[in-house]
Amino acid sequence: MTPRGMATIDKTDTQQRETAERLIVQYLTEAHATEEALVTTLRAHISITPAGGYRDLLERHLGETQQHASSIERRLGELDASRGIVAAGLSLAQTVVGQALALAKGPVDMLRGKSGEEKLLKNAKDECATEALEIATYDALHTLALAVGDEKTARLAIRHRGQEERVLEELRKHVVALTHATVLAQATGRPTYDATTTGAADTAKRFKHEAQEKVGA
Repeated sequence: MTPRGMATIDKTDTQQRETAERLIVQYLTEAHATEEALVTTLRAHISITPAGGYRDLLERHLGETQQHASSIERRLGELDASRGIVAAGLSLAQTVVGQALALAKGPVDMLRGKSGEEKLLKNAKDECATEALEIATYDALHTLALAVGDEKTARLAIRHRGQEERVLEELRKHVVALTHATVLAQATGRPTYDATTTGAADTAKRFKHEAQEKVGA
């Protein structure tokens, strides 16, 4: 149901309807590109984040982000086969750009800051910015879907936006904790960052253990 006072198109006007539907595809495509780029960024951040509540949040949101990307892909396919093909091409182009930026940023994230704690703080601040961008993206998609009368896309936007809002709220709490950790590490000279418990270290340990099991088998 469209809220009172919100602009809607004349669905009997073919030109208006088709223009609005193309916008739906465009906005879904932009959302998909953002989600795909975030998958790459989250993986890079997890690799340098020690075990604990912050990494748990990143790992959980990585799964949610992957699900978001898949949901958008399905919706694009449902809208129309021909438009879906076009959208897939646009999505691929935008995703390639987004992932290139994320991949280029990953190594930089490992070098930024004077301490491990500060690296994590800067990452968390970037993640907050990304979540805010996604929330705005889904605000726009939801508003557009209501104007067009596309209830399924509107529900998708609401569902995804709700998860992004919860993650942003949690990230802001971690920003506070990571700021305290950064100050203490640099002021007292007693860091708490432990590189041996990061996502990359845990992955290396797991591969080593699996390799040893294979040799012993």
